[in-house]
Amino acid sequence: MHEIICERLDDFGRGVGHINGKVIFIPDFLPSEKALVNVILDKKRFMMGEITELKTKSKDRVCFDCPYDNCGCSLKNYDYEKSLQYKKNKVEGILKKFANVDFNIKEIIPCLNLPSYRNKITLKVRNGKLGYFKNNSNELIEIDKCLIAKNEINEVIKVLKEEELSKVKEIVIKAMDEVMIIIYGIMDINVLKNYADSIYMNDNLVYGKEKILNHILDYKFLVSKDSFFQVNNEVTKKLYSKIVEFVGKGEALLDLYCGTGTISLCLSKNFKKVIGVEINKEAIECADENKELNKITNVNFICGDANKIDSKADVVIVDPARAGIKEEGINNILSIKPNRIVYVSCNPVTLARDLKQISKLYEVKDIVLYDMFPLTHHVECVCLLELK
Repeated sequence: MHEIICERLDDFGRGVGHINGKVIFIPDFLPSEKALVNVILDKKRFMMGEITELKTKSKDRVCFDCPYDNCGCSLKNYDYEKSLQYKKNKVEGILKKFANVDFNIKEIIPCLNLPSYRNKITLKVRNGKLGYFKNNSNELIEIDKCLIAKNEINEVIKVLKEEELSKVKEIVIKAMDEVMIIIYGIMDINVLKNYADSIYMNDNLVYGKEKILNHILDYKFLVSKDSFFQVNNEVTKKLYSKIVEFVGKGEALLDLYCGTGTISLCLSKNFKKVIGVEINKEAIECADENKELNKITNVNFICGDANKIDSKADVVIVDPARAGIKEEGINNILSIKPNRIVYVSCNPVTLARDLKQISKLYEVKDIVLYDMFPLTHHVECVCLLELK
């Protein structure tokens, strides 16, 4: 057992301390706090620990009414305003360290629909018990309710807790305007029909609609079983409004990694022609349906590799997965030479890596952060770049 003072939070929201000069990372440990800590992992360059007794509490510690430890909400006990400042400082530090971009971020847009903001969760099932995996392990945390999930999701969880789940491995619940339940395994779904508009079992539609509906701004979108959609509707509306402001107006817009076409369609009024590119075939099929649903005619969706598209555009918008853009893709964008690039990212490290290359030809004009994932260390960034 070691008595440790938390020096700061790392980029994953863990408290940082030292034991005999070696760094130790401790979940749910806030700056200036003192605690007795048990070492649970000792590697050559670092250690992992857990608090056994919190001896001195930070004035910024709050009591979030969640009974589960190490469930993924790494900042749930941190004062919300302080957590926003932490995320702002984190992104500025990462951009400086990895991209040599010294930028003072003026804005981080808060989440106002706390705590029940998530429209999608993935639940693990082991031995008939339902819950989340403990951080960095396959140990199940059985749950009765997830406080950051929408009420419709928790209604489904309550029903699932009473069902026979011994032959189920995983359950995904999406709650948009309608509810979809995706089951991996075998179970009786009759009681779930009262709580869902769509139910899949082992990739087969077994009840209701193939896709569910969601609204963002003035647009309607169909959400399929495997398609990506932002997990926080209210913050997404603000994010998309900023993207509309950043891209301005022009002749042609190229939307790379367009997914189901949400951003392309929201920007269609500002351009004569919009091209959305996505490698996932199902997502493109959904994007074409969304185009028809919203009666939009100036958008063309292409199923292809976003890293290889050769098309002239005034503005290029990219919203890649956490891995960021491949080098080939960045070179391709630079060869197109749009007037502006709008980069949307949920991973500031890969954003910084990519900006290091993009900033050879483009200047960072603005960066706005969005608290898409409150109570966690994650943050959404939108970056405006203009051709030098």
